[in-house]
Amino acid sequence: MNVDYASITLPKKDLAELHRGLLLRHIVENGIRREEGLEEADEPKVLAAVESALGLNEDEAHALFHRAEDELWDYVWYSYTDEWAWFRARQEVLKELGSKRTGVTQEALDRKTEEKYREHFEKYVSEVDMRDVEQKAQAKKEKKRAKK
Repeated sequence: MNVDYASITLPKKDLAELHRGLLLRHIVENGIRREEGLEEADEPKVLAAVESALGLNEDEAHALFHRAEDELWDYVWYSYTDEWAWFRARQEVLKELGSKRTGVTQEALDRKTEEKYREHFEKYVSEVDMRDVEQKAQAKKEKKRAKK
């Protein structure tokens, strides 16, 4: 079997960015595989090669893996809450319009939704903010302990 090789020279900063991209892709692909009930894929060999070229030890590579997971969580949370806020804004606009909505153009509906979305974004996000729920539960526990 003939293998074609290529060679590039990169600043370490660019190689670190390439590593980050490969790591994010690996995490996402394995997340999808888990959701589909499939076995996780092994870490790509190229990822280990890039880690070696960067001089990363196991602990450093592991820390970068967790940092990438956190970045993906932040992105997913942003995407979800953004979609939720838009959905809720549209819901409220349609409710406010009631039977009058048949005469409203799609453009006007979108404009009203956008206004409602911007005006009440924080309220809509708070409806699904799990961190807020956890903080409130913790505050209740602390309040009960203080009373005892």
